[in-house]
Amino acid sequence: MIKFFRKIRQGLLAKNKFSNYLLYAIGEIILVVIGILIALSINNWNQNRLDRNLESQYYKRVLEDVKEEKLILEATINYSNQVIGHAKEAIAVFENSQDANPDPVQNLIDMYQASQLQDSYSASSTYKELIASGQINLIQNEVLKTALIRFYEIEWPETGVFKLENTYRMNLRGKMPDEIQTEIRSNCNDIYVKSRGNYLTALPEACEITIDPHYARSVVEELRQDEGLKKDLRYLIGNETGKQNDLKPIIIQLDDLQLLLESINNDKIL
Repeated sequence: MIKFFRKIRQGLLAKNKFSNYLLYAIGEIILVVIGILIALSINNWNQNRLDRNLESQYYKRVLEDVKEEKLILEATINYSNQVIGHAKEAIAVFENSQDANPDPVQNLIDMYQASQLQDSYSASSTYKELIASGQINLIQNEVLKTALIRFYEIEWPETGVFKLENTYRMNLRGKMPDEIQTEIRSNCNDIYVKSRGNYLTALPEACEITIDPHYARSVVEELRQDEGLKKDLRYLIGNETGKQNDLKPIIIQLDDLQLLLESINNDKIL
């Protein structure tokens, strides 16, 4: 093809037909430009196709993260409820309430379990990848993009109520005898439930420890006289309640985000 055009060009020059050669040259330039534009159009079409495929993959991955996040939040609230339950049983002992459990061994378990912590984390790997790579702009749905940014930029595990110092934990564990703490940890520590790619934690509903009841009662009586422990325990109950109140609007926001993602994914399937 190149030899063919070259022969035409040489023939026109040999015949001194400059005006015809000029028209030919212009036509050749136009053909080259058209060829470039076609190549660019094909390249842009192919890149757009790749981008849309990648966008669909991100939609699915973000939806999986959102479902995981919901499980994490539910597990966090459940753990908090368990801690509050033990704390309320323990505060009844500290206040010498008629409703207090008469079993001193269970009293020690409640006091200890009220001091338990749960490390919070967020299933935000896909969002972080989108931001770090600059591919957040692949998300064409502006409503979804805004919803993702608003949710993940909150970083709920880093909010103030999750970072408050647990003074009850430090106070109690500095005063409860080590052998009792070891016995409780051995029999009543966190349980782990496999969920998707992670393990969710919870406290056991019931546990049994081997401690002499008379010794347990003497330890309970000593701890019960500590006003600092009682004050810290009340503070802990307030913090855990505040944590749950803070998580409620986050769960609503997460539910809305899940519905939006599911709607978009269903539209793409159709």
